[in-house]
Amino acid sequence: MITGIYRFIAAAVAWGAALSFLRMKRSGILFYSVFISLLCGCVSVLPGLAEIPRFGVLAEFVVFLVSTMILQLQRREHFGDTVLAFFIAQGAYALFCFCTDAAGEYAGVKGGSAACLLPALFLIGTAKLAKRFPDPDWREYYADTVAEPDRIDLRIWHSYLVLGSICVLLTAGEWLMVPGSIGEVLCLGIAGGCLFWFGVVLVILMNAYKKERIAVLVEQQYRGEMQSFMNVIRSQRHDYNFHVQTIAGLIQQGKIEECRRYVNALEQDASIMNAVLPVKDPAISAMIHNFQILAAREGIELHIDIQNDLSQIATNVYETNKMISNLLQNAIDETVTHKDKSYGIGLTILKRGEYCVIRVSNELEERVLTGKELGQLYQQGYTTKYGHDGVGLSSIRLLASRYHGTVYTQIDGKVIHFIAKIPVNYAKKPGEEVNDGENAGECACHR
Repeated sequence: MITGIYRFIAAAVAWGAALSFLRMKRSGILFYSVFISLLCGCVSVLPGLAEIPRFGVLAEFVVFLVSTMILQLQRREHFGDTVLAFFIAQGAYALFCFCTDAAGEYAGVKGGSAACLLPALFLIGTAKLAKRFPDPDWREYYADTVAEPDRIDLRIWHSYLVLGSICVLLTAGEWLMVPGSIGEVLCLGIAGGCLFWFGVVLVILMNAYKKERIAVLVEQQYRGEMQSFMNVIRSQRHDYNFHVQTIAGLIQQGKIEECRRYVNALEQDASIMNAVLPVKDPAISAMIHNFQILAAREGIELHIDIQNDLSQIATNVYETNKMISNLLQNAIDETVTHKDKSYGIGLTILKRGEYCVIRVSNELEERVLTGKELGQLYQQGYTTKYGHDGVGLSSIRLLASRYHGTVYTQIDGKVIHFIAKIPVNYAKKPGEEVNDGENAGECACHR
């Protein structure tokens, strides 16, 4: 009975730490932790289990594997997140069981009870580090493949390697190590705890490093786009006098038809820039203009209809650009594979009720998406394109949900529309930025 209680406590704390690492809601952490710990507690007290060497350890390991699969089926998140949760939970549980069993063997019930202090220390460590655990969209930090020779080239599999290695070491230690005294139990327990938290902290630092590098690269990209945007404006202003002189000369010579053609060409050139000018923030205008150029290089026309300047959208400039750029990039990636690119891509920005609406449209050519595929589009890791990580649409939906917005898909014949609806923040003054996405989600219209 006492063994079952020990196992219950150990499994509950281990899975509590693992699910906290994934930033699951407290209600979900409590439910899954209690559910899995009950299974482990029941397995440990099965009749005749003690007579079979190591069967209990193996049975509990199987329980963890089955529980991980149930968790994956229930949450339907990226499978890699569930794997990380298993690594953390199994590693911590193996350490708890090793210390409890070994201390109980050398010091009886008192020793086993004292070993239960280790889960308490893990609860304290989890609470202290909770704010530093990776963000829900941490995978995006590794989606960038820009090589920086003077920087550490971290990849997403490094996180799995670190936590997986620690899980294997701690599990192997539980199965293979036989301490000779209570002193050895204490030393091995401390060493195992340090190893566990070293791995967790290392992964946290790796994600923080990637996040910082992405912020720097985004800033560099913004500067490049803004510079390109300003160069176009300066060029148009510089050429203004030449255009006026040319038009005046054609009129004086009575060449009305040539003048009309010249003005039409001039108007077409100016309309490309005028299309993005209604947006209040120049960083967003620069980004959209950059996609105009990118699409044009691929022989794709980007049709822009901006009816709202986005000055009061709840998201900040970086987040707004993130949504629009992901949607436009997906549309270009799809359209560039078409033989007939005449439909182009449509970008519409408008206001409907209490929401800013961003809609990107493109043709699907002959391929028709099934209902199942439409449902999977926003799942993290799902993609229909070779060489893509499948994090774009899922990150947009996650970002929109922070502000109580939504992202969804509509199909009209062969045209697919990706629509993001973000609440209007009436308390946000033009030019004001929102720095904290979580706090900003409580915008004026939802307070």
